Amino acid sequence: MAVVREITFWEDFAMWIAVLGLILLLGAASAINQARKGRWYTAGGVLLPILGVDLMLFGGVERHTSFFWLGVLLAVAGFGMEFMAYWRTRASGAE
Repeated sequence: MAVVREITFWEDFAMWIAVLGLILLLGAASAINQARKGRWYTAGGVLLPILGVDLMLFGGVERHTSFFWLGVLLAVAGFGMEFMAYWRTRASGAE
């Protein structure tokens, strides 16, 4: 019975890694599309929170791991870049 539990654990782990990889792949594709258009703040605003969430989930969402705090830092930086993109778009449209 213990062998069956180990196989199930690794299958679940592989599923999580596949989901995280898919999210990262889609986010990277979106960020590349934005970067090609010259929207660098938007590209960073898309990619950094996704990287942060991936790191937080990979770290097990435990507050004592460095992956969690690095993920929080990346997510906050990404949201800051998204705010800068919004602010720059709004400022350029007001002129």
